[in-house]
Amino acid sequence: MSAWAHGPFDNDDALDFIEDLAEAPGWRTITQALDHVSKTAGYLEAPEGQIAVAAAAIVAAAVGEATILPDNHRELKAALGAPPEGSVALARSALARVVAPASELDELWQEGDGHDAWLTQIAALQSTLSKAQ
Repeated sequence: MSAWAHGPFDNDDALDFIEDLAEAPGWRTITQALDHVSKTAGYLEAPEGQIAVAAAAIVAAAVGEATILPDNHRELKAALGAPPEGSVALARSALARVVAPASELDELWQEGDGHDAWLTQIAALQSTLSKAQ
């Protein structure tokens, strides 16, 4: 059974991403995911978008409240330490790309219930990231 809800870690791709990161914490994995999505000019596939949202949430947790992270991964904030310079801006850019046109993830949310709740989650992450700049 797959997970699908509006939170940043409420889908299988995001859960797999944070599980892998917990096994080998490192900012490079996070920034690569964010950079890839930020630079995607064509159609952005849903799994890439879900991973980018999770990566942005990890950055937001690092500069804000660790409560953004799932309960069983709150220690990740300490394991990662402070995010590298530029990662907050990169996270904000990736989130903007996820809700832009030609994003499968945004299209899927528009087709189903919960689009507004999902956008609220994205806006909350953007707000947390904005406060860090």
